[in-house]
Amino acid sequence: MTQDSYQLQKGAAAIYEQQKVTAIFRPLAEATLSKIDVSNDESVLDIACGTGIVARVVKELVDPAFPVTGVDLNEGMIEAARLLTKNNPGAFRWRIADVTAMPFPDSSFSLAICQQGLQFFPDPGKALSETHRVLQPGGRIILSVWAGASQFFLALARAIETHVSQECATRSLSPFSFKQLKAIPELLGSAGFNAVTMSDLAINRHIENPEEAIPREIMGNPVGPEVSACGHAVMSRIVDDVLKDCSDLRTGTTLTSPQTARVYCARAG
Repeated sequence: MTQDSYQLQKGAAAIYEQQKVTAIFRPLAEATLSKIDVSNDESVLDIACGTGIVARVVKELVDPAFPVTGVDLNEGMIEAARLLTKNNPGAFRWRIADVTAMPFPDSSFSLAICQQGLQFFPDPGKALSETHRVLQPGGRIILSVWAGASQFFLALARAIETHVSQECATRSLSPFSFKQLKAIPELLGSAGFNAVTMSDLAINRHIENPEEAIPREIMGNPVGPEVSACGHAVMSRIVDDVLKDCSDLRTGTTLTSPQTARVYCARAG
């Protein structure tokens, strides 16, 4: 993640990897990459890389001739990415960097992927212009942004509002509340991209043993410390409310919540 209002506390990157990457970000990366042609001669940039799941899936699918590069403003995320790829350090480059001022020369990459990061950039237009700068002419950008909050996250926000605060609940929904969603094609065009296409990609978020997983889900969110500070009883009431509201999504020990990503593809002009 990249915006100050959505920065994770120290140590939360490990929870993020264990909970969110397993439940949704790996499946989303796999589904997105299955829709595009990635070859082994690509030079790939993973923007707002978090713990590096997109970069890692790229490496699993193909064997790029160049190290897959990941950038994120969150130091804890980059530290986690380095740790997760320590057995293959030559295949990756991890950099702590602002997406509006990336430390790469012009035309460094042939493919830039930003999975669920654009909505956190303070200046999306400037971020896209900088991405255009580091892409080769004709290079591709792939963006995914949530098309809205799922039933699960709406239930979670309602429970947080009831037991913590409305402000905390609103912040918990920030990944799904990108006000410029419909303007993304225009933002891409203004940044110098063309041949813009859009499609929706539905992913199932599988939450195993939700009584235990929902508190981890909350702690992998920047509102986690605020919720946790309210005590165990409050956390338990939040979990109970979410399970009640999402009872129709549960089968046995698994809660499955459909979630839709809007995926944009474009080329650098």
